[in-house]
Amino acid sequence: MEMSALVGKMVIFVVFMVIGYVLARSGRAGKDFTKAASFLVLNLFLCATILNSVVTSETELTGGEVAFALLVTTVSILLCALVAGIAARLIPMDENKAPVFELVTGVTNTMFIALPVIESVCGPMGVFYCSLSCIPFNVFLYTYGVWRLKSSSEGGLRLKEIISAPLVATFIALIIFLFKLPVPKIIRELLSAAAGATMPMSMIVIGASLGSVSLLAAFTDWRLYLSGFLRLIVAPLLVYFVCGFITADPVLLMTAVLIAAAPGAVVITVLSIQYGRDEVFSSEAILHSTVVAMVTMPMLVYFLA
Repeated sequence: MEMSALVGKMVIFVVFMVIGYVLARSGRAGKDFTKAASFLVLNLFLCATILNSVVTSETELTGGEVAFALLVTTVSILLCALVAGIAARLIPMDENKAPVFELVTGVTNTMFIALPVIESVCGPMGVFYCSLSCIPFNVFLYTYGVWRLKSSSEGGLRLKEIISAPLVATFIALIIFLFKLPVPKIIRELLSAAAGATMPMSMIVIGASLGSVSLLAAFTDWRLYLSGFLRLIVAPLLVYFVCGFITADPVLLMTAVLIAAAPGAVVITVLSIQYGRDEVFSSEAILHSTVVAMVTMPMLVYFLA
């Protein structure tokens, strides 16, 4: 994809995100809207996009190639976590901020931002590869991530916390893909129609969810610049060089890079609230990285593609 076309796509993303932000700041998209819209995006539109990537893909992959793609996306997830984990232990921070800093730096917004961008840059095959990252993403976030946020007095991990709708959709997509199961035309049309809403709805939800965060606060804390630099520059470059030794597939490699190049996951703020960590710091970090990512993601595609 040419740079001008990619920038055009990112401008569209930003416009929808700004719409959500303005709606939230003006009081027209409160917590109830964000909660309901997030539920729809996560449980309907994203799942439709994942399934649609399989039913529209004409690429033939073997079970071994799918397993290899899962390995590469897992490496991408783990390298991001490694960069964040080292940084969080080297930078002096209080106990409420340190685990939040690590997770907003190490856990990417794979579904809400990376997937729509990957769809624009890499097409259906990239979406399928990205959907595979749901598996290591959920396992990592709801095992190590939850453990990092919890205090020692809180309960252990529950299996149901790992299971999400996109994860289930990924397994269904794998079954359809590997066994070449026929999908009725009406189902394909429904999936295509629902998938078309993923990008605008995802961006509106992201913007609305960040509507309560001060732009000034998000761009005056030096730790957020460091987090953004590690999240948006260091991690994807590390993934590019490491995964470049593992795979020669340009679509798989670019998918892994864009997974690593996405901003911090909004779910970290939700988990920070749940486990009594600094949710304001989390929200500011996610706003900062989300805004900056609209510039850094197309730059990475331009220079690395």
